[in-house]
Amino acid sequence: MKKKIAALVLAALSAAGTLAGSPASAATESKFPPYGCDSSRYGLLFGEGISMTCFSLPRPSDSYRVVAHCASGSSFWYTAGHWVPRGFGPSTAECHGGLLSNAYVAGYHVDDF
Repeated sequence: MKKKIAALVLAALSAAGTLAGSPASAATESKFPPYGCDSSRYGLLFGEGISMTCFSLPRPSDSYRVVAHCASGSSFWYTAGHWVPRGFGPSTAECHGGLLSNAYVAGYHVDDF
């Protein structure tokens, strides 16, 4: 009986730890793009993408890329866009999901070089 109670307590603690540390809550990025940048989200088949164009960045840099924080169910990963020169063309990052689980952009940040 003591083993069953101990197993039940451990299962409850592990479930609470899983819910409290969900990766979707780890993306604490603002919903607005950085100063000098313009972003737009677009839909994909089983996913979502983000496109960003920057004309000025906080630090003097020549190129930048957008990095999407992707989430699907309990999975969380990063997808980096291509490096583009400042002021030219958008940098895009896409989150692709599976057949039964759609992926979405939970947050994003900009890498500058």
